[in-house]
Amino acid sequence: MSKPRHADKDSAPTSSGPKQIHHLSNYIFLFLLAVFLIAVYTFLLQKSYSTSTLEANVDQNITCSDAIHKLVSNTFTRDDFTDINTVDNMSSERYQTLQTTLNQIRSLNSTRYLYTAKRNSEGKLIYLVDGLDLDTSDFAYPGTYIEDEMIPYINSALSGKTIYSQEIIDTTWGHIFTACYPVKATDGSNEIIGALCIEMDMESAYTFLSKSSRNSLQIAIAAAIVALLLLVCVYHILQNQRAKDREQQMLLRKSAAAAEAANKAKSAFLFNMSHDIRTPMNAIIGYAELSRNHLHEPDKLSEYLSDIRTCGQKMLSIIDNILEIARIENNQIVLEESICNIEESFDSCIVMFNTAVQEKHQTITVHKQVANPYVYIDSSHLSEIVLNVISNAIKYTGQNGKIDCCLTQKPHEDADWCYMEISIADNGIGMSEEFQAHIFESFSREHSSTISGIEGTGLGMGIVKNLVDLMHGMIEIQSSPGKGSTFTICIPCRTARKEEAEPRKSSSDHPQKTLAGKRILLAEDNDLNAEIAIELLSEEGLLVDRVSNGVACVEKLEKAAPDFYDLILMDIQMPVMNGYDATRKIRQLEDPFRSSIPIIAMTANAFAEDRQKALFVGMNDHVAKPVDMNVLIPVLEKHIRTKKEN
Repeated sequence: MSKPRHADKDSAPTSSGPKQIHHLSNYIFLFLLAVFLIAVYTFLLQKSYSTSTLEANVDQNITCSDAIHKLVSNTFTRDDFTDINTVDNMSSERYQTLQTTLNQIRSLNSTRYLYTAKRNSEGKLIYLVDGLDLDTSDFAYPGTYIEDEMIPYINSALSGKTIYSQEIIDTTWGHIFTACYPVKATDGSNEIIGALCIEMDMESAYTFLSKSSRNSLQIAIAAAIVALLLLVCVYHILQNQRAKDREQQMLLRKSAAAAEAANKAKSAFLFNMSHDIRTPMNAIIGYAELSRNHLHEPDKLSEYLSDIRTCGQKMLSIIDNILEIARIENNQIVLEESICNIEESFDSCIVMFNTAVQEKHQTITVHKQVANPYVYIDSSHLSEIVLNVISNAIKYTGQNGKIDCCLTQKPHEDADWCYMEISIADNGIGMSEEFQAHIFESFSREHSSTISGIEGTGLGMGIVKNLVDLMHGMIEIQSSPGKGSTFTICIPCRTARKEEAEPRKSSSDHPQKTLAGKRILLAEDNDLNAEIAIELLSEEGLLVDRVSNGVACVEKLEKAAPDFYDLILMDIQMPVMNGYDATRKIRQLEDPFRSSIPIIAMTANAFAEDRQKALFVGMNDHVAKPVDMNVLIPVLEKHIRTKKEN
């Protein structure tokens, strides 16, 4: 008999296979984990090395940049940033000197670019002096716009901050380290006049690091296999980032829309202002031509001259509005409260429009309910508010229209205070609801003067709103197209007694001294302006000598007898030497009679900061052009009298 067959031991079913697979998978997992950890560790070491190397290189570049900045920081003057603007300025000796200096400094080390920059009159950042060789392909000429990636750095420098690269910029020329420094005026004002930018070549450092990184790349590839498992997490992170990006894009679109709206408003303003200035200018030219043709007809000539003066006043009003809104936007308006008879101030504003009302056959009525007319208030700015509102009412009301002006004093929570309410109502063209929401914005007009036939810059109501806000008041509008408009202004003010308003009599009061025989030295480069000034001053009995620049003014004063001139009228913008430098020169003269002579700025630079600068350099006072003799004569009397008394 054959032996019964038994199952082979090796063929018996066991659980060793799954266990082996399980162990193998564990080994594979551990192996992959080890590979991943080794790769991560290698990567971190490489990154740490790269970071430390880069940081050391950046620190070296910062030290080098600071040294260059220190070397050239006192090289630049204000004129270097005002006189250099375009390619045409490259021919100047000063530009060539600066360009050569920067090029020599740049060539001493790894500096790739060394240049100066500023913001032009349009608000855009431009290159000025580039330290590259003139024949270099990427040489930046004066006036060339700054590249987008450099704008944040230069903006920071122009705001007064020294800034270094937050990240190394990869350009077509390789990796660049950037440092930007503010350039400050050396005239004592410490004003930021531009920026100095230095860009250092870091390509060699990046080339070395790139080679080093390739050695660890193979290990990093192994980690990429494991990194696939992290894709889900990355996906969620990216989704969140995309949501943030969409939100950021939305904010950017809103900002762009707001900027576009502002640009459109300014463009409309420039269009309206150009038209409104040309209108009186054309009339001035036309009346001047008519005057020349009727020199022997006194009546017509007088009428034409009166019309020329009226047109000139209109142009000056437009310019004054522009200057006023600029002062408001720059927070240069300061309220000067004094005791004022509010009724008299209100009446004087109404009287100023009698001629305009008569020309349009309009009716203007005045109502007043004031228990105590004496209040503390800035009367000049209050008058400006009233004049702007009434002017608009007359302007936008047709022939035979009606205008109601009301002044009402209302009680205040504090017994020593009151509310002054001014209401101006007309039955003119009115305004739509849509425009009422924008009426206080600068440059805003519902219709241009070409369409409406009514001149204006769209600045008046913006000035009114800002002044009312400064006075802690409120302004309301009720209007509809074709039914007229009502403006109601309410301003809180402290009450005063009549006795406080009465001026104290001085025992030393005496008649004003005459200016006849006093000698004036006039520094004025414009022949026409000089001719007008000499004629007007001569009519007051003054003796006038004229020079055409600051150098001639100083020389004339030095050659004359010490007490020969009583006062100097100094223009600011003159050739050879400007009025500021001439004043500094005079104040440094050794002779005390000459160095202390009164100097009055008589200039078209009419901003508050211009007056402050005139006083800062040593001038005694400031009178803006066009000169009003009613303003100039008291100033002359004040300072000539002061000089004699001293």
